Amino acid sequence: MTIVELVSAALASNPILAGGIGTMVAGSVLYAVRAVPEKLFDAISKLFSTKLYVESMSNEYGDVDSYIETLRLDFFSRSLEIKDGSLKTGFGSGLGFYDGTLFRYIKSKSTQQITPFETIAISFLTRDRTVIDRFLTSSKPTDYRNSINVTVFNPGGGVGSLRRRKRYLDSVFVEEAVKTRLVDRMTWFLGSESWHSERGIPWKLGIILHGPPGTGKTSLIHALASNFNFNIKYIKSLNALGAAFMTGSKDDLFVIEDIDTISAGLDRRVTADAVPGLADSARGAPLHEILNAMDGMQTPDGLKFIVTTNHIARLDPAIVRPGRIDEVIEVGPLSLISARQMFKAFYGREGLTTGTYTARTGAELQQMFSLLSPDEAERELMSNPVSSEQARS
Repeated sequence: MTIVELVSAALASNPILAGGIGTMVAGSVLYAVRAVPEKLFDAISKLFSTKLYVESMSNEYGDVDSYIETLRLDFFSRSLEIKDGSLKTGFGSGLGFYDGTLFRYIKSKSTQQITPFETIAISFLTRDRTVIDRFLTSSKPTDYRNSINVTVFNPGGGVGSLRRRKRYLDSVFVEEAVKTRLVDRMTWFLGSESWHSERGIPWKLGIILHGPPGTGKTSLIHALASNFNFNIKYIKSLNALGAAFMTGSKDDLFVIEDIDTISAGLDRRVTADAVPGLADSARGAPLHEILNAMDGMQTPDGLKFIVTTNHIARLDPAIVRPGRIDEVIEVGPLSLISARQMFKAFYGREGLTTGTYTARTGAELQQMFSLLSPDEAERELMSNPVSSEQARS
């Protein structure tokens, strides 16, 4: 009896064995069927493909991650994960279609960094590079057109992001001259790459907004980013500032708020030990690293950053020197003209026309206008002015 006859007789007499072998054969065939298109794709894509790499620290990562889930072919990928309360593409590889173009994706994770680092590599089966721009545009949810992305950075890198609804500049009550100066400077900068290159000047823009608390510095940055369709990268710690800057793109605006709260750790005139309770992150941030990141070999082309401080005099002079900081803009309490504009925006009528007015911060006025009737607010502001020192405190 031959080997084939022996196997046939064994299978005929043992249905369980026959079923197991049948399942194994079917699984092998199914695996081969699924693998063939990817193998074929790999062979073709070496000569005929356009690739896109999206890293987890980029603003687009979450959008792309979710979008692939709607395009992938289930038959060739069964890997899924739950992230941020919604279903996302799992780690591994798979195939999908976008706008009639076949693509292959590979989603991977590296755990070598303090913060897990993820990458999605997408290969489109076309040499048309415009597919990448179209894909990235399509990946953005419709409601994102009216919002900006805010990514938070600590010493380990990006630690998460959120969407903030866009804010219009006319909804921010600071002096009109301040808004005009900021918009004009940013507009000029965005179109000045060749101007900088021709003169051998680094193409970057650093701005300091300074003034008392409550004057609208944060709101102004939010509105400025909204006006130019920038995403914000918010720096919580100055450690590894240069590495954070290197993640920026032309659509990113870096923001360092309240730098004066850690200024003792960045000022050669004051020792860190002289300031009780100074954060460890401030003690560990070498001044030379901060200076080189803002204006040095680590500074990438096109960098845009805004620093805010309540006490500019506390900063090391090297931080605020010309060349490192290009614009130093004071944001102070509101003048009578601006206060009248804010009064009308809240109450829908003219006000603050008689009496004596002492400048107040936008935060003070907002609280007052939210709690008092227009007549009460008018009497409070025009009959009982605060002193200049109180207005600046």
